[in-house]
This record gives sequence, structure tokens and C-alpha cells, in this order.
Amino acid sequence: MKGPYLSLKVWGVYAVLLLVAVPWYWPAEDETRWGGLPAWVVVAIAGSVVVSAYTAWLLRRPWPSEEE
Repeated sequence: MKGPYLSLKVWGVYAVLLLVAVPWYWPAEDETRWGGLPAWVVVAIAGSVVVSAYTAWLLRRPWPSEEE
């Protein structure tokens, strides 16, 4: 049974969020600081929070077996 959690849209959003949250694109010589932390750390933490919020939002929706 294919449910809403197995859709390409859900996994596509996760892929985009992963690309943003993992700062492998950040230049190594960048010294930018936001709030006393390196900017890449702030981006990684914010990305993690967004991934967590998206997962929580998905889990608030009823599971396919509960809709019946």
C-alpha cells in the first residue's frame, strides 16, 4: 500500500532540506559570524529545526490505516 509518506513530493522536500542543512557548499575560508557562531553552524542548526518541524507536521497527519 502506498501512503502519503512514500510519495516523491515528501522525499523531494527531504532531499532539498538535506542539501540546505548540510553546509558542504560553504567555503572553508569563510569567517562570517552570526550571533557569535560561524554562519555555517547557524545554517546547519536552522536546517535541522526545519527538517524536524517538517517531520512533525507529516506525523500529525493521519496514517493511511487510521483514515478508514
